[in-house]
Amino acid sequence: MLALAAVLGASWFYWSRGEGVPPHQTGATPQGPIAVHVTTVVKETVPMPFRFLGQTESSQAVEIRSRVAGHLEARTFKEGERVEEGQKLFQIDSRPHQVELAQAKARLASAVATQERARQQLKRYQALAARESATAGELEEWQTRERVAAAEVELQKAQVAAAQLQLGYTEIVSPITGMIGRALKDTGSYVDAALNGLVAVVQQVDPIYVRFSVSEQETLRYRRREAAGQIAAPETEDTELEITLADGTLHPHKGRINFVDVQVDERTGTTVVRGEVPNPQGTLRPGQFIHADVLGIRRLNVVRVPQSAVMQSPAGASVYVVGKDGTVEARPVVLGEWSAQDQWVIEQGLQAGERIVVDRLMMVRPGMQVTVAGERPASREQAFDPAGARIEPAAEQAAPAAGQSAPAGPTARADEARS
Repeated sequence: MLALAAVLGASWFYWSRGEGVPPHQTGATPQGPIAVHVTTVVKETVPMPFRFLGQTESSQAVEIRSRVAGHLEARTFKEGERVEEGQKLFQIDSRPHQVELAQAKARLASAVATQERARQQLKRYQALAARESATAGELEEWQTRERVAAAEVELQKAQVAAAQLQLGYTEIVSPITGMIGRALKDTGSYVDAALNGLVAVVQQVDPIYVRFSVSEQETLRYRRREAAGQIAAPETEDTELEITLADGTLHPHKGRINFVDVQVDERTGTTVVRGEVPNPQGTLRPGQFIHADVLGIRRLNVVRVPQSAVMQSPAGASVYVVGKDGTVEARPVVLGEWSAQDQWVIEQGLQAGERIVVDRLMMVRPGMQVTVAGERPASREQAFDPAGARIEPAAEQAAPAAGQSAPAGPTARADEARS
């Protein structure tokens, strides 16, 4: 028993010192370079996304008001539907205005008769004056009467025209083509040409306006980049808008910006921008909330990297850069806006021509050696390896072997440092 105890004790002593432990269990044998895929940083021109929450409004809203006083006899439209320009909407009792027109016509006839008699008398006195049978005063008297009679005729003609106009106003028609809301006066109501004359509102919805607000910070950033030559943009009136509805569907017609306010709202710190959008099917209605995407603005000489290559921690964002000798460096970067194809725009930290790691980030550590298994372009959907074979997107984060823990990435190391 004593001999067995001595043997076991000696074995424990050697094992505790690491002697006799197989190399694959102690980790004494250095791990070989990890194979990773990289992408080469390039400068490119990319769309500059601008998306704003906006609201639709009619391109023209007209209050339908009565121009004459009277009782509404009929309503000839269906509320909430489309009406055409010139379509009859309401009928006001026209009988009082018909009477006024008849009276005006009678006064005109009387004035015409008076004018005719004055003309005849004037001719008669002109003939008498030529034979010196009438005095100059009598001739001047009838000349004056004839002019007064002619003026009275013109006055009565104007009165007839006014009476006809008032009679025409008893038929209320739509001045534009658009959507009409509910009737604000019911049949039998009394209306007039003052405050009691509003009967309906017609709104033009084709084209329709979309209105959104741009913050002062966004405006200043845009102008600064434009002044620095970092962006290219069309003229304001040529800038297109793409409209996304509340359910995520796209409006089939693109619009254009037609107005930018000249001042910043002091209460909200925003500037109002308005666009005009074709709406032939009436898909958009006034008051809808939409998203407006501004198209045609591009950023020049931009560096983008795949989202999978970016690591974020409390210390900031970083990427792994592979040097010419295959050594990995953790490079801090400043992120810009989110770009298409699941990519980040990098404002600072990378230069064109540098290679960054795009997969197996949890197995990579700064300072370690890696081998490049393949080159991937910015878009993963079109990635190819050096041999020309297509690389399909897949889960490339290799799982650690049994009993082996994966090296900690920057985020994990930052957490360890805090703890």
